[in-house]
Amino acid sequence: MKNKRADMSGKIYLHVTDQKPLDLDSIHLLEKVDIHGSIAQVAREIGISYPKVWQTIEKMNRLSEKPLVIKSAGGKGGGGGTTLTDEGRIFLKRIKAIQQTHKKFIRQLEAKWTSDR
Repeated sequence: MKNKRADMSGKIYLHVTDQKPLDLDSIHLLEKVDIHGSIAQVAREIGISYPKVWQTIEKMNRLSEKPLVIKSAGGKGGGGGTTLTDEGRIFLKRIKAIQQTHKKFIRQLEAKWTSDR
């Protein structure tokens, strides 16, 4: 690969027994729920279906002993709220720290790759 630039990348997954791994890129859904308080709004903004957003959030809820997100039923006009719990905020903070460490690791690998050539 002479004179060609190579960038390294990687993904982090959470593995919980008897469940499919969770791609940490889907964590941004928690941030969006915290901002909008609405799964429907998150789905519209990201461009994926409401059921897919809720399915991913439920998967994250199952990773924790306490719910990360709670959904309240709609009233007379429908449209309940969705709330990131304190546990959800702690989870999000931890995952962001892991993602930052991962990015730093990837940058170190890239630096080593280019210096060894």
